[in-house]
Amino acid sequence: MFSPRRMWAVTMKETQELVRNWMSCLLTIIAPIILYFLFAYGFPLEVKNIPIGVLDEDRTKTSRELIDTFSASKVFKIKQYIDRFEDIDTIIRQGKIRLVLVIPEKFEERIRQGMPQSVQVIIDAIYTSRAQMSGGYADTTVAAFSEKVFNDYFRKRFGPGQGAGSGMPVELFVSPWFNPTFRSEDFIIPGVIAIVLVFLPPTIMAISITKEKETGMILNMYCSPVTKTEFILGKAVPYTVLTYANCLLFIFLSVFLFGVPFRGNIPLMLGVSLLYVIVVIGIGVFVAVLVPTQIAGILITSIVNLVPTFMYSGFMLPIICMDQAGKETAYMLPPTYYIDFTRKLMLKGVGLEYLWEDIVVLSAMAVGLFVISIILFRKRLG
Repeated sequence: MFSPRRMWAVTMKETQELVRNWMSCLLTIIAPIILYFLFAYGFPLEVKNIPIGVLDEDRTKTSRELIDTFSASKVFKIKQYIDRFEDIDTIIRQGKIRLVLVIPEKFEERIRQGMPQSVQVIIDAIYTSRAQMSGGYADTTVAAFSEKVFNDYFRKRFGPGQGAGSGMPVELFVSPWFNPTFRSEDFIIPGVIAIVLVFLPPTIMAISITKEKETGMILNMYCSPVTKTEFILGKAVPYTVLTYANCLLFIFLSVFLFGVPFRGNIPLMLGVSLLYVIVVIGIGVFVAVLVPTQIAGILITSIVNLVPTFMYSGFMLPIICMDQAGKETAYMLPPTYYIDFTRKLMLKGVGLEYLWEDIVVLSAMAVGLFVISIILFRKRLG
């Protein structure tokens, strides 16, 4: 018969051990906070202050205007002016310049004659993703300059008030919703919460139970009237409380330190966050029930949680862009549903009608992990 009193006794015992063992306490409380800041500051995808070099073979007013267009952008930072094309190879190899803008001779003359003119951008493509983004920013910057030249042409030909789209049959107006400034933090930070919570807390939970197996302390439980359910739930409660406190802190920091908008329902966020914490603690319990040693618990929780979560949870790559195998893997991971939930709730402000699937799956995972762990756990030797 389940006894809340016995479960509470296990909980108090585990809490006292946490307080006495300061290293475990630090790992449980401080380590996730450190990871949160490392990921939050290290993962934003925006490219800023790209060091560029400029080779201006025209040296005219128009070429300087193009250079000024690049220097006025927060994305590019002009580090060096280059005199000869032959020097570009050496400069790129040194790694101090990531992009070189080459303006050819007769640049201004050809533009004034109404002839098409090309400029060259040479990119250090060692860092592939950053190179692609740098090329995209360079293309946008040149497009802005071209539009200015086009409008100046119309103003000179047809008089003041012309230009600004004159002669353009179709104009594109982009209206970004939910993240109008394209801040990468708004996309990354909600996912960071899920990543941090799924990495360390399950590992620490697994260590807590496997340590008792290795040291033989679990024999005390075998000889006591404490049931399997009381033991597992009692062991899980302190770690659930501490992990949930960290989760609340991460949500607070995301909104008030990193400026991620919160447009949804606060009680719903708090409730589902607790549900997710129960799931990640359940992962640690499940692993600990299956393995006999702390090392095995650490390795399995780290490999099973961290690598698939980074690759398939939608943290970096949208699930809709994955192949079928990737999607099937993603839908087996708890962070997939919590990341989807937090982004929809915080950025879009949607309600239960759009979030119920994530909540149902997380609830099923929470119940399933603990039920299976209790069934598999054996209160006997061998």
